[in-house]
Amino acid sequence: MSRLLDMLTVRVDETILDAVKCIESGDLQIAFVVEAQERLVGVVTNGDVRRYLLQGGDTKLPVTACMNRNFRAVGLGATREQLLKTFDLGYNALPGLDANGRLCEIYTRQMTASPEVPVLARARAPVRMSFCGGGADLTYFFVDHPAAVLSCTVGLYAHATLVPRDDASVHIYSEDIAHEEHYPSLSQLLTSEHKSLLATIVSVIRPAYGFDLYLRSDFSVGSGLGGSSAATTAIIAAFNELRQDRWNTYEIAELAFQAERLCFGIAGGWQDQYASAFGGFNLIEFENQRNLVHPIRLEEAARFELEACLVLCDTGALHDSGQLHEMQRQEMEAELSQTDLLRESVTLCRRMHRHLIRCELFDFGLCLHEAWMLKKQFSSAVSDDKLDDIYAKARGAGALGGKLLGAGAGGFFLFYVQPQHRQAVVRAMHEIGCSTTNFRFESSGVTSWRTKIQ
Repeated sequence: MSRLLDMLTVRVDETILDAVKCIESGDLQIAFVVEAQERLVGVVTNGDVRRYLLQGGDTKLPVTACMNRNFRAVGLGATREQLLKTFDLGYNALPGLDANGRLCEIYTRQMTASPEVPVLARARAPVRMSFCGGGADLTYFFVDHPAAVLSCTVGLYAHATLVPRDDASVHIYSEDIAHEEHYPSLSQLLTSEHKSLLATIVSVIRPAYGFDLYLRSDFSVGSGLGGSSAATTAIIAAFNELRQDRWNTYEIAELAFQAERLCFGIAGGWQDQYASAFGGFNLIEFENQRNLVHPIRLEEAARFELEACLVLCDTGALHDSGQLHEMQRQEMEAELSQTDLLRESVTLCRRMHRHLIRCELFDFGLCLHEAWMLKKQFSSAVSDDKLDDIYAKARGAGALGGKLLGAGAGGFFLFYVQPQHRQAVVRAMHEIGCSTTNFRFESSGVTSWRTKIQ
C-alpha cells in the first residue's frame, strides 16, 4: 500500500475520532473506510463529521456511523481524461478501485504527468516515377553541363522502423530479401568487410546507441522505381527522428546519395534520393555548384487527369540499375554523341515541364514517346527485343507514349493512355504476360514519426 493510501485509510472497526485524526493528517480533508481485503465501503470528510456531531453524535462510535456510502469512485487505471472531467465536477480526491472493489489507488488533482517511456522511430519514403532527364543527373555529365530531371512520387513506400536498445548491439532485418545482420557493437559493424546497403547506411550515420532496424517495401527489388534510394532515405529519416538537431531535407538526400552511391558503390545519379526526400512533382536541377528542387504546383484537375491517363505496366524483368549506369558511363566516355543525347534529353525535360504546368497533357504524353526514343540511344543495354515488343504492342493498342522507368532493361513501363484506349492497352499487356498496376501520386516526401514502445 502506498504512503498516501496508508495515511488516508481507516478500518470499519475504528472510531469516528480515529477518522478525524486521519482526515486532519493530510491536505485532502478526506478518509477512506475499508473492510476486509481492503474493499472500500465509504468515505468520510470534515463535513460528514460536523453534520454528525451537530446531530448529537458520539466520536467513540465506529466510523461507519457517519461515513458516506454513496461515494464517487473510478476504476483502477482510469484515463487522465476521465480523471480530469471528474475533478472538474468539484472532487479533490478519487478512490481507484479494482474489479473486486478493493482500494488500490487515490487520485488527486496534483497527479503527475505520465513518466517518460522509451520510444521507437518510424519513417516511410515514396518511390519516384521519372518522366524525363534520367541519365543527365549523373555527376560526370552535369559538372560540365547543367541538367534537369522531371519526376514525381507515387504511393508505394519503403518503411523503416528503428528501435533503440539498452545495450550496444546492432541488429538489422530486411523483410524484402529475408536477410538479417547482427553485430555486437557499432565498431564491429564499421570494421565488417561485407556490409549490406542497410549496414552501410548505418556506418555513415554512426549512431551512439545500439538498436534494432527493420526495413520492408511495397515494391519488388529491381522495379525501376528508385527503390534502393527510397529505402536509404527512409532509414536515414528514422535515425533523424531521434536526433536533437535534425537534418533538413537536402541533407537527408545528400546523406542518402553518400551512403548508396559513394560508400556502398551502387552506380547511379542523384535524382532518386531527392525525389524520395522531397516528394510530389518536381523539376530537379543539377549543376556543378548546387542541386535545386523546384516543386511544381500542378492544378488539381490536371493531377487527377494525369493519374487517370497513366498506366504502370510490370514487364516481369528485373534489372541492375548500378550495372546499367556504369555501362552508360563507359559508353559516354567512349562516344561524344552521348553528351549530345543527354543535352537533348534535358531540353526535352524542360519542354515537358512547360506542358505539365500548362496542363497540356496530350503533348506531355507525346513527349514520353520522345523520351523513350532518346533513352534507348543512351546504351545498348537499355532495351531488348522483348521490351521493344511490349512497347510496340502498347502503342499499337492506343498508348500515346511511354517509357521504361529507371535505368532500363526491365522493371516497369509507364504508358500515357487516353481513356478510350485504356481497356485495349491493359488487355494487350495482359495477353503478353505483363501485369498492370494502379497507383496514386504522393505529394509528400519522406515522413518520420515516433511512438511509444509498448
